Amino acid sequence: MKEMKKEKNLWEAVVFSFSEEQILRELTAESAYVGKSLVGTTDVKPGWSQAIIMSEDDRPFLDRWLSDVRDEMTHALSAYLSGEFASTESDVVFAVMLPQRRAQGLDESICHQLERAIVHYVLSRWFATKLPEESARRQLQYQGALSAVKSDIRLARNRRPHRPTNYF
Repeated sequence: MKEMKKEKNLWEAVVFSFSEEQILRELTAESAYVGKSLVGTTDVKPGWSQAIIMSEDDRPFLDRWLSDVRDEMTHALSAYLSGEFASTESDVVFAVMLPQRRAQGLDESICHQLERAIVHYVLSRWFATKLPEESARRQLQYQGALSAVKSDIRLARNRRPHRPTNYF
């Protein structure tokens, strides 16, 4: 009987870091888009076409919400994270333990979904008092993005060849 040599898959901490400024740019763009889409509708309150855009005035709230989402996502992803890297006051950092050998494009997908999760979470909190329906929609998008992150991580970790199944 031949001895099969099993290849070890080495692990590495892949660091995904998002600056507060980067997140604020995304938040501003998305809140402005929602504001523009509401212009001309009957539901818009006077002045909302301008005030609905997340701005520097919202920064004290942003700091709190970034802290909240950092804690929530760290808890949700704790099984996949390395403790080597930590978030700072101005950066949200996740160090995900992934195999060195993984499908191309997974890092980009994980990075994109992490950023989307952060943005959707903060916007869900920000819209809570302005547009409750939009807040609820953003909360669902946050949960979807977080699920996509977990799915991508599991895909990277459990990559096994699938044997074709013949049902005949």
